[in-house]
Amino acid sequence: MSLGLPSHLARPANSRALATAARWAGLICLAAAVVNVGTASLVDGNVTSWVTLLVLMPMVALLLALARGRTAGLTIAYLLVGTVCTYFYVVALFTSTPAYTDTNLFVVALPVVAMTLVGGTGTGALAGILWATLGFALAEAAVILGAATTGRAYIPDAISLGAYLLLVGVLTYDGLTRGTRSRAQAALHRAVRDARLVDLRRELLAASTADLHDTVLSELVAVAGAQPGPLDERLARRIDADLSGLAAVPTADGVGVAGVPGAAGVARVPQVARLAGIREADPWYDSELHRAIEAARDEGLTVDISGDRTAYTTLGDDARRALGLAVRQCLVNVVRHSGSPSAEVALSAGSGSLSVMVVDGGSGFPTSAPAADRLGLRQSVGDRIARVGGTVDIYSSADVGTTVILTVPIGPEAAVSEGRAG
Repeated sequence: MSLGLPSHLARPANSRALATAARWAGLICLAAAVVNVGTASLVDGNVTSWVTLLVLMPMVALLLALARGRTAGLTIAYLLVGTVCTYFYVVALFTSTPAYTDTNLFVVALPVVAMTLVGGTGTGALAGILWATLGFALAEAAVILGAATTGRAYIPDAISLGAYLLLVGVLTYDGLTRGTRSRAQAALHRAVRDARLVDLRRELLAASTADLHDTVLSELVAVAGAQPGPLDERLARRIDADLSGLAAVPTADGVGVAGVPGAAGVARVPQVARLAGIREADPWYDSELHRAIEAARDEGLTVDISGDRTAYTTLGDDARRALGLAVRQCLVNVVRHSGSPSAEVALSAGSGSLSVMVVDGGSGFPTSAPAADRLGLRQSVGDRIARVGGTVDIYSSADVGTTVILTVPIGPEAAVSEGRAG
């Protein structure tokens, strides 16, 4: 019953389940006693029978309250009130029915069983056994006292005793087998955790491979297209920033990836200070998509932007990053393969999604059978967009050029951001 739960939740869950089942069973016993006495009252019209019926009502009310929320105080109140009610119930029952000569009766056992089944306000088997024993003892004492008051013989009934022994047996079994279940639960959850770690490692490896591919390919294309001699300051600054971001450990002396020195230790603080006001007013200028377009422009590609660029800023962080890096790879492909000096990036939003279209007028390629080593389109574009729930459509021909349409959903997080921006 508890193998699907973590070990720290299995114990209280089992105890709550057993206690709830026992209390509802006790409620059924009281309901059966009410129906039995009520039927007899309607048949003979005896006033004492109606009194017998009324004395059970406090027990029913407290047991209903106990079923809604178990507490030690409420359990003690139920046991005390139940003891008094059971005594008056037995007295009224024997007074109204002279034919009953002893206590070995099903109708007498019903409130005793209801008192016994209250056991289990604690989270351990021992606590449940103690509460059940206390309830059974108080109920039997009330029956003995009621029988003595009315002059009837006290004979222990098998029904109430059997209910008590059954409950104690179930609680004992639960306590003895709890350690075995905990070991099985631990093994299951270790297996689930290990499987999840494998998936996370695979996802991180794919993302890291795509980032490395995008960054290295972009920088190699930029360096290859640069004029002989020292690198342009703007291009050197961007390469330094990209390498530092790839390592994710920038240092004060300009050291980037694994000790690779930055471009002459160019300080980025003045540039950030100059653009701080613009970025604060428009988050577009601090987005992955804007950086992808600027990187392509640094490499000599003329990039025109059209459409509503504010729709891009309403996406979640993962979707914005994936879309920006995918567009960057598309523009790298334009520079590297198409031969076109220009490209267009068009944004459009609607029907709960955002589409970014990258268009060039260069030489196309057969989209039906792309090369198996085209890591750029397969992983840096297709796999990256698929990981955020998006799709990629590619249209290419030698006469027209290539059009790549990237579509990502605008989720609840993005919708909230859009509402705040408005």
